Amino acid sequence: MNFDYTAEFAASLDAKDTLAHFRERFYIPKHNGKDTIYYTGNSLGLQPKSVESFLKEELEDWKNLGVEGHFHGKRPWLKYHEYFVSSLAKLVGAKENEVVAMNNLSVNLHLLLISFFKPE
Repeated sequence: MNFDYTAEFAASLDAKDTLAHFRERFYIPKHNGKDTIYYTGNSLGLQPKSVESFLKEELEDWKNLGVEGHFHGKRPWLKYHEYFVSSLAKLVGAKENEVVAMNNLSVNLHLLLISFFKPE
């Protein structure tokens, strides 16, 4: 395919986009009354329209169960890391028993580096 750097060519590609129907699942911020083009690196990304109901459910479990939400919530928090194993394995090309979701990047890098750090 030869690319043409014009708005018309971009629109023709948009018209063929098989994933375009997913757009309706997200809130698109507006600027001067028009949808924004959203390229932001340090962001949660566009907000899915479904996220509010999920957050409300978690907040209700927290409100009504407190710490017991770890064990008795609608989606018990203790095993949250297990919910992502299949997706993470596919993402990194690993087996499910080779991945785990934990901490954040800074903590994980610290844990990795501290295992090699041998001050003298």
